[in-house]
Amino acid sequence: MRLLGVLLTGFMWGGCVNYPAPNESHFNRGVELYDQGKHAEAIDQYKLALRKNPDDPFSLYNLAVVYQDQGKHKEAALLYQKILEKTEDTNSRINLAAIHYDRGDRDLAFKELQTAAENNHDSAEPLSVRGEYLEREGSLEEAKNKYTQALAIDDKHALTYYRLGRVYCKQENHGPCRENLEKAVELAPKTLTYLEALATQNEKNKNSIEAIHLLERASVLEPDRADIYVRLGNLYKTEKLYQNALKRYWSAIAIKDDNPNVHRSLAQIYGWLGEQELKELENLEDQNSLAKNP
Repeated sequence: MRLLGVLLTGFMWGGCVNYPAPNESHFNRGVELYDQGKHAEAIDQYKLALRKNPDDPFSLYNLAVVYQDQGKHKEAALLYQKILEKTEDTNSRINLAAIHYDRGDRDLAFKELQTAAENNHDSAEPLSVRGEYLEREGSLEEAKNKYTQALAIDDKHALTYYRLGRVYCKQENHGPCRENLEKAVELAPKTLTYLEALATQNEKNKNSIEAIHLLERASVLEPDRADIYVRLGNLYKTEKLYQNALKRYWSAIAIKDDNPNVHRSLAQIYGWLGEQELKELENLEDQNSLAKNP
């Protein structure tokens, strides 16, 4: 349900002709406001764009996405349907299917996805989304089948690799689980969800160092996530890398200081380090004593 951005150069509208968005427009301002989280103001800008051109596909689609984000499914559905009256647009049909599915109309949702797949043989997304819904329903083998079909169309579709890996993880099939998650991370290395999922799988398989590597990458992408730093602290603690653990625990506390387990771990680590320092001090004193009394 991705918003059409400022740099989008074309839109399927009655064939293969591209309709570039103007550089300065209410549409572009709407995109900027949406990115800033100012959805009400973005809606106003898209409506202004539609006053000038009621059939503007960019503004129709983006306005529908904002409405859908806000849970205004009726308004969003009407806009997607208006687009589909003019042309066959895969994203609009997928988003319309999501609205039907959220309303509990599974059959209509699947019908929309089937139509999208039939009318756009080059897109993996309709099949992948259908697999997502089947996975939600617990039909894991059917979901895997749809994901496999999607990857046969586009073997670079990172989201489908992630979804397929997730199914294998649910089935405790660790090899394919890890392989598909690794492929998702390879194709989209800055996608936080993929990094965390692969880190979790490595953590379950006692591969703490690789989990640490992935979560460190995640912490760069989301530096304000206290939970990531807590996970890193726990992993470093498990590996007895206590200085690293302390650093990550303190990073977590700086963001959100409400986790008693973090303070408990800090106390334990400082206790262990204190004991080590005392032992080292005793060794040095013994050595000095021997040196003075040969």
